[in-house]
Amino acid sequence: MPFAFDSYQFRLRMSNYKPLHSLLLMRSIYSFLAAILIAGCSQPPVFPAPDALTVNSSIEHLPERFAWAKEQALSYAHDEEDAVGPWYEAALPDREAFCMRDVSHQAIGAHFLGLDEHTRNMLFRFAKNISDSKDWCSYWEINKDDQPAPIDYRDDKAFWYNLPANFDVLDASYRMYQWTGDLSYVDHPIFLEFYQKTVSDYVDRWSLGADDVLERKRHMNRDSFDPNDYYEYARGIPSYHEGNQGSTALGIDLLAFQVAAFRSYSAILELRGETDAASELLSKAVRVSALINSAFWNESDETFDDLRLTTGVNGDGGGMRFFAFYNDAISDKEKAKAAATTLLDYDPGNIEMRSYLPEVLYRYGRHGEALDMMMLISDTETDRREYPEVSFAVVGALATGLMGIAPQEEGISTISRISEESDFVNFEGFTHRESLLSLKHEGTTRSTLVLHSGEKLLWRAAFAGEHENLWVAGRLLRATVAYDPVGNPISFADIEIYPQESITASVNK
Repeated sequence: MPFAFDSYQFRLRMSNYKPLHSLLLMRSIYSFLAAILIAGCSQPPVFPAPDALTVNSSIEHLPERFAWAKEQALSYAHDEEDAVGPWYEAALPDREAFCMRDVSHQAIGAHFLGLDEHTRNMLFRFAKNISDSKDWCSYWEINKDDQPAPIDYRDDKAFWYNLPANFDVLDASYRMYQWTGDLSYVDHPIFLEFYQKTVSDYVDRWSLGADDVLERKRHMNRDSFDPNDYYEYARGIPSYHEGNQGSTALGIDLLAFQVAAFRSYSAILELRGETDAASELLSKAVRVSALINSAFWNESDETFDDLRLTTGVNGDGGGMRFFAFYNDAISDKEKAKAAATTLLDYDPGNIEMRSYLPEVLYRYGRHGEALDMMMLISDTETDRREYPEVSFAVVGALATGLMGIAPQEEGISTISRISEESDFVNFEGFTHRESLLSLKHEGTTRSTLVLHSGEKLLWRAAFAGEHENLWVAGRLLRATVAYDPVGNPISFADIEIYPQESITASVNK
């Protein structure tokens, strides 16, 4: 299958994944050979390693907004002083807790801030606490004392729970493996049981399979319940949309996170050599994606609706359509392209949902609006900008959105999403697995990557547009053309970069 740059197609492309045991053996052999080769070479020029993660840019206010986000996010991190172990705040600040949705979203920003151990510990706590007695739910929110947050939990029959959460945590766990290479995510029995229970028992217990989900009752696993009881009423919300609970039958986000989870667990199974199970799960992901295209498409408005109501019609609510884009769950490129133009027609207003928008807008080609939204949510005048998710989201959106950094099997890919050609952004001191790097984009046509330390890696340097060749370190290299999530061409070249090396790639000489 030809390479497609958008992450939906990339994550469907499993044929090039190597089994886990092969990866470990190859890594050991490569490290040994690399050590021999390096020992016999002259010393390369030295590029001083940055002291800290920083941003330097000609874009007004961007460096100080990033500095604020970094400082704010790190202030929420806690190490070993609490019973729960290393964690960062990912809920309302006064709760001293972390929530499934928030952690799954904050994980990327946390990675660039050096908080991978914290993220792994929190995701592990969610995985560890699923149970049959809770219908394969976990604890929605865990506090610093390693207990379910009392405001969300009374007992195993009465607790707050948004049903996209299991899928969200599964997908976040796989993404953390991609970013960190941490084998815990793909071989620890607690994580593996959580993944398997989520795609099977959890789906069955809550009637979330493709054959049932459109017809399921609003409140499952309840012969009767008290609609005035906070805990009972909020148990099993079929969306991250928490308003209009009595009339929401299904959110598009529940299906979107399910697509992402099936796809990610399929990749994990492939890594583990379980190819038949991986293929079966990938087929389920495709089928659920087809439900999104058919059940939530609004032909008259040329966009996707947020919610399916108990009356059998669709409606708006909370901007849940953003999650279909966030999870690359729209397989119909024409619908994705049309709907992407309407992403800002419905502004959810709350800071939690807005924090997703910069990353989504960058990915779908709305670069100027993405920058504006990133600036808005980090502005000193913005209400509730201290909500922990905001600062983590700004760091993550700058790294993966504006700078276009994404993990690859043997390195990283990058693409500039700067909206003005006269601008530059220099992102210094970020890590990928064992490597310390800096990346500079000048407009959208010139990028420089510095590998300060670590092992040799592969840099997929990508640029918007269709180009026959790219200039790399003063040489012309033939480019490969791929396509973004809405079908726009992207040209890239794969480049080996060694420690203490700086390489510039560009569209023009």
